[in-house]
Formats: sequence, C-alpha cells, structure tokens
Amino acid sequence: MLAIATEYRQEAAILQRSAVLLGYRFELCGLGQPWIGWGTKLVQYQKSLERDLRSGDMHPDDPVMLIDGWDCMLIGPASEFQHKMAMAPYAMDPVVPWIAGERICGPDFFKASRIDAVTPDLLTPWRYPNAGAMCGRASGLLDFVKDLLAGSRASGSEGFAQEGNDQDRLHEHLLELGEAGEPLPCMVDSRCGIFQCLYEAEPQWRMEEDAGAALLPRLRNILTGERPIVLHGNGHTGRWFMQGLWREMDFLHRVGLTHEELAHLPHDGPVAPGCHPSPAVERDWSATFQLYRIIEKQLAYARLGITWDPWKLAQERSGQTSETA
Repeated sequence: MLAIATEYRQEAAILQRSAVLLGYRFELCGLGQPWIGWGTKLVQYQKSLERDLRSGDMHPDDPVMLIDGWDCMLIGPASEFQHKMAMAPYAMDPVVPWIAGERICGPDFFKASRIDAVTPDLLTPWRYPNAGAMCGRASGLLDFVKDLLAGSRASGSEGFAQEGNDQDRLHEHLLELGEAGEPLPCMVDSRCGIFQCLYEAEPQWRMEEDAGAALLPRLRNILTGERPIVLHGNGHTGRWFMQGLWREMDFLHRVGLTHEELAHLPHDGPVAPGCHPSPAVERDWSATFQLYRIIEKQLAYARLGITWDPWKLAQERSGQTSETA
C-alpha cells in the first residue's frame, strides 16, 4: 500500500497504524516533499513504484493500492485484498488497474455523458472514476501512472503538469482512448468491492460488526452488497461521513491510538479524527449537503447538454429579471 502524504498528519498516522495491524506493507510517498499540485501525487507514485521494483522490495505481480493519505480509512485486511485481486472481476485482466468509483462526475460535469458512453456496462451509481484510490498489479499500475503523466495525445504537450488536476487528467485519458475505440486504460470499481467513496447526500452503507478476531467494523454497500476495504472521504459530505465513522467505529481505540498521542500533529479536516464538531463547524458542514444537491442537479443537466445557471433560476423563481435584480 502506497499512500500520498507530503506532510505527516493525524489521518496519515492512523492510516499507517491500521495498515500495519491489518497486514499490509505500507509506505508514505512524498513525505517532506513540496506539494505543487494534484499532479504531485502521480510523480511521487511513479518514483516509489520504480524504486521498489528496482530494489526488489516489490514484485511486478504484487497487488498494490495507491490511495490518498489524508482522507482514506483502511478497514479490510491485506489477506482479503489479495483474495479479491485474485478473483473475478479484478483478476480478469491482470494488467488493467482498478479505480475507485464515485457518484459525481467532477470536476467537469459535462464529461458525464461521454464517460457513460464509453462505460455502458457500469450499472451502479458509482460509475465515475475517482483518482483518490486505485489498485492493481505493481507493473500495470506503474505503466498507468506513466501514461497519465505523459499528458494528452491531442494537446501535444510534453507531459502532465504537477499543477494540474489529476482527476480531470484521468477522465481525459479514459475518454481519449475509449472514444477512439481503443481498450479502456482502467476499470472502475463500480460495485465498491475494494473502494467506497463517501461523497453522498445520505449514507449508502450500513455498519457491520464482525464476530471473532476482526480488528474493525466493516461497511456493507446497501445496493451492491459488497464490503469495501478502503473508505475514501472525498468531497465535503464525504469528509462529514468519515468524521462520523471515526467516532462510530471507535477507530482510534481499536488501533491503539489516543487523541493525546496525535495532538502534536496537524489534522486535515476541520475536526481531528474521532472528535465532535462544534455547532459552528456542524452548521458549515450541513450547508455542504445543500451544495451536494445543487451539484447533483448540475450533473443531471450536464448529461442533457444543458447549461444551468442557479442564479438565473433563483431570480426567475422570485419574479425578478436580470434588469431589475
């Protein structure tokens, strides 16, 4: 498991501890390096994969995860990850990486219908690739990361700039090949068998407490029935749900950490893992759920090719025009 974290924060420390306890070989990528932009993590992934493959610490066929280090929770053991990677659908093509799937097509909503067209077999809501979590065999992942960093063929650029948006680049890469009739460069984990993105209007999962020696409770996707291994708290509502899960799972206690041990480290979210938000923070967070509904509406219009202006809509509803506003 490789996790990008240019700074050691509380979330990275918890991820590291849970990875070790769950049986993973864990490495933080880019620690202490400057963060230039979202392309930075692709550069750091490439460096780590090349170094580990060259040294023999990693075999080309090893199953590997690449995940964000500040907004991911690891809850499933390494043995389960290995088992899933050896079974259908994840083993159908050992070279093709698997990417986390999410419900919202961001940052460019207008790519949604195009992605739908090149991935017609993805029948769940979690059909849009999210660059925050991916997995595959080491050599295949390295090739995939290199292709993303090479930049778009059409643009004729010399490469993908670190200042760029890695998710937009991922969507662009998928569409460039898919619309040319070439095989897709990755598969989307639309059933959430390995990754569950939490950017939702309401929970799409239920928590299950395993009997026996299980370290952590698990989540079951209520639509697909799958139990994901990694939870990705993407987006504002995703961070809200992840903060709640820290508390509901009694996560820190289960992995043997305390708030006092972590207090000297900065944390990524407005609230440290396992803590309760203040009333002011909770109000701010609640507003993001309204924003999520607006984004859903924008996405629906984007699929139809309609440009939606929420300000104009608000004026029309209030009986105003642009001249009188």
